[in-house]
Amino acid sequence: MAMMRRGCPFLFLLRLLSQVVISVATSKGLTFSITFNPPYVHDLVTGESAVVRMTLNNDGHNKSHLATISKAIVLKSMNEEIVSISSKDEDWLYSQLDPNDSNSPFHYQKNFTMRGNFLGKTAICVRLSVADDLLEPGDADYKELPRECTLKSKNMFDVWVIQQRGRVVNHIFLSTLVLLIVIANVLMGCELDLNLVLETLKKPIPPLIGFCTQFIAMPLLAYSIATIVFMSEGLHSFALGLFVCGCAPGGGASNYWTLLLDGDLPVSITMTFLSTTAALVLMPAWMWALGSHFLRSYDAGYQIKMPYAKIISSLFTLFIPLMIGIMLTRWRPTIQTKVRKVMRPFLIFVLVFLVCFGAAANLYMFKLLTWTALLGGLLLPWCGFTVGCFASLFTRQSPKVVTAVAIETGIQNTGIAIMLLKFSFPEPDSDISALIPVICASFTPIPLLVMVMVHETIKYIKKRRQPSLQDTEATKKLNYGERMIPPAELIIRKPEEDVSVAAL
Repeated sequence: MAMMRRGCPFLFLLRLLSQVVISVATSKGLTFSITFNPPYVHDLVTGESAVVRMTLNNDGHNKSHLATISKAIVLKSMNEEIVSISSKDEDWLYSQLDPNDSNSPFHYQKNFTMRGNFLGKTAICVRLSVADDLLEPGDADYKELPRECTLKSKNMFDVWVIQQRGRVVNHIFLSTLVLLIVIANVLMGCELDLNLVLETLKKPIPPLIGFCTQFIAMPLLAYSIATIVFMSEGLHSFALGLFVCGCAPGGGASNYWTLLLDGDLPVSITMTFLSTTAALVLMPAWMWALGSHFLRSYDAGYQIKMPYAKIISSLFTLFIPLMIGIMLTRWRPTIQTKVRKVMRPFLIFVLVFLVCFGAAANLYMFKLLTWTALLGGLLLPWCGFTVGCFASLFTRQSPKVVTAVAIETGIQNTGIAIMLLKFSFPEPDSDISALIPVICASFTPIPLLVMVMVHETIKYIKKRRQPSLQDTEATKKLNYGERMIPPAELIIRKPEEDVSVAAL
């Protein structure tokens, strides 16, 4: 019945073919450019709206034909969870035109309102299509085949959605985090024994291995994981957070894990000191070399600059307190003994604060939490342990050195990574990327706890076997009398006694 209403299919194909021919002929030179006012929005607050004016410009060619064609303007958000178009002004506002001049330029203007739903980066995609209204009313279904115009300029409007500024709980978290990092580095400097470091450096191979794994292998590993896991999914902010975390120096907790696993503690302490000092230069160097790859915007004309000055100033909060702690120890050596009693519980408190209060102060992180984010945050420390372990094994180091290098490589200073991201990079990159160091800090202790359990189990089994061996030795001593002469010795000495008696 539908075919009968439409008439002869050959006539329909003939009409469709004539439409295409006429459309191509009349659209010669039909070129547009699109401009936006403002050119981009990078400060749209979550829950608020913004109005943007879009202008469609034409150079004036085929102006008489433009008045007769139907125009279709499609505005679509690339991610509705971040930005949605709440209202569209369907009425075009024509500019003042000279109707007698068919070649005079003209433009259309249109306003649209967008609403920020959740922090992130996205774009409003503009698609302009025109179609000559040559089909019969009964053929409306076939109008799904519009002919797109040529756009000389961009057709994507860049939008960044940020959190509300001035949140008290966020300021409290960041201020407390900075204070804890400063205190932790002062304590680390007080605990550091420079004589021990200098003595360890006399055998430079283990510290050199750790330095290479920390500042060569880990940044490259973080770059690879970020590119494969995050960049392939368009998660640029997550990739930035993982890369910054991979470039961070070793954490102070590595010394205590090394102690628990009976590793080489002097090597661990030396590596922590060297990585903390070298981070002042090497972290900005890695940011300059590879970090810009993760600073992306949908607007190709907008360049996000790497904030080197802010990065270096943030790292000084790591370096200066460390030097203060070292000088305090030189001035009053008794401080070192007191600090060692406080350091371990303080680092545990910092870790708990970082994960628990950080999550409570930034509840948006739970919505950002995906399996992809968990995978990336898990791979970095676990692969770091593996890289440090095999690098030491390939260079034929002792088991204690292997343990120290593996732990030092896998444990990153996630606190300095979060602080650097929060204070150095623009929103929303700073807020989104800070989730990855938190995930890394949460997954780092898991393999270490397993290794501690295995290590303690082996030590317990050896301890159980040791008393039984001691009992066996005691039994032998009782059987052979006070002289404790073994049977072999008695057999050897017996002929000598017989010979001496015969001689007498």
